[in-house]
Amino acid sequence: MFTHEFPCRHRPVTFGSDDVNVRDTKGRIRIAATIVGCVVAATLLARVVAHADAEATWRALTGAGPYVLFGLVPFAIGMTFDAWGQVVLLKALGHRTTIAQLLPVRFASEALHVTIPAGFVAADTATTLMLRDRCDVPLRDGVVASIARKWLVMRSHTGYIAVGAIVGYPALAAVSQKWLGNGWALPWIVLASASVPLALSSGVAAGLLGRSTFSRLHCALTRVPWPWLRRWLDTHHREASATDSQVLRLRGSRGATWLASLAFLGAWCFEALESVLLLRLAGADVGIAPVFAVEAGLSLVRSAVVIAPSGLGVVDLGYATVLPMLGADAGAAPAFVLLKRAKEVVWVLFGYALAYRSGGAQVARHSSSVA
Repeated sequence: MFTHEFPCRHRPVTFGSDDVNVRDTKGRIRIAATIVGCVVAATLLARVVAHADAEATWRALTGAGPYVLFGLVPFAIGMTFDAWGQVVLLKALGHRTTIAQLLPVRFASEALHVTIPAGFVAADTATTLMLRDRCDVPLRDGVVASIARKWLVMRSHTGYIAVGAIVGYPALAAVSQKWLGNGWALPWIVLASASVPLALSSGVAAGLLGRSTFSRLHCALTRVPWPWLRRWLDTHHREASATDSQVLRLRGSRGATWLASLAFLGAWCFEALESVLLLRLAGADVGIAPVFAVEAGLSLVRSAVVIAPSGLGVVDLGYATVLPMLGADAGAAPAFVLLKRAKEVVWVLFGYALAYRSGGAQVARHSSSVA
């Protein structure tokens, strides 16, 4: 399935050189930034655990017994919604991809996304390659579907944050009163933060999914004085026009794009429901509306802190700060953080196992090198 031709065939996706030399300055800076980010993140996570009541945390962790395994279920459902959204986009592009084909791809790419700083680059590259090798989706359409997914995920993220801020307004107001000394600042900050993914979504739609985007990009790249790039562009002139045609086809399928947006919104909502379940398993009786509000606020932080994998440390500190204000006891908040990270470890291992079982070791390795 995954061939050994990847080093020369990934160029249409990344426009990068075939051999990634980590010894150059850029590679060293990236590695140094990754190490620093992980160290800072681990330090923050260690602070959360170190300041916790060890006995109360252990009781909260073990209180659910074997039922703690149910904490793995919401993520699987959320990934199914996500995969369904991408299937809808691929069908709008003319491909008969099924959820059964795409779900392993999503688990594998999500493992890259979660474990690598700025992992969305590696995840998108890996997804495009796996769609080609597992689902017979051309690289061209894989790129279009990947960009379209970004556009619609950010659109649904806007709705998720707005709904979380509205339904969780009383909880956010209570936290704001305790934390900032007034009851209005935090709810409005969270609500206003919805404008960030909205602006990014609009930018992607206008800049990367506009009319003749790839043809204009092709023309611009022909001015670059790199012989190998010009040779490649000469052989892919028609591909740029065909890609623009697929973009127009997708943007014209309004029913498909809105259905995909609802699927991605469902995936966001199951992320919040997962937190509700994990809090209950940790012994904290926090309502659904407050958790939605907290998750809506921290979801943007998680997306913004790209230097640490999955917002490690920063998001955990946020949970440890806010959850006690919502009624979680001394042991439940750190137990929740540990359960959340343990869940991620399980699904990351599962995702990498799927990739390697399918012969995707090269995809994982080379995708991580472009992140």
